[in-house]
Amino acid sequence: DREHDGLSRRIRASKRAVLQTVKTPKNEERAREKLAAACVSNARKLLEADGVEVVAVIVNRVDTARQVAMLAEKEAERCRWTVHLLTGRMRPLDRRDLLRRIEPDLLAGRDRGLGRRVLLVSTQAIEAGADFDFDALVTECASLDALRQRFGRLDRLGALGVAHAIIV
Repeated sequence: DREHDGLSRRIRASKRAVLQTVKTPKNEERAREKLAAACVSNARKLLEADGVEVVAVIVNRVDTARQVAMLAEKEAERCRWTVHLLTGRMRPLDRRDLLRRIEPDLLAGRDRGLGRRVLLVSTQAIEAGADFDFDALVTECASLDALRQRFGRLDRLGALGVAHAIIV
């Protein structure tokens, strides 16, 4: 029903994605470092856009997520962002505590325009069961099903009208 305001906004919302190729060395550790650096660089660029307060970086492996979070933390003061790391390997108690703390900044339908700058770094653990709403997204290339889940949290309610993503 395109006449329903909420549904119409979601249907008409544009989620523009750019594919970025990152040449990585054969050494797995160096490849992860290069991928992580590209994710942080892209997140920084997306956070510079007007109206963007919450950016998610979603990668496929816990080690990569940790690397991204570590690099992002090094830039936290300069970029004026708060970095949160959420992975499936967290203890349930720690995960619940983190979700309780970050939900006000990430929940769909939250108040926007408060000037906060949040960078959520996660694995696919975020894909199921989270009613999160990101203003922009950086994602490691993944299966189509995984990308659909990740993009489902990009401008979830269609409030922005146009949202941007980078697939690395």
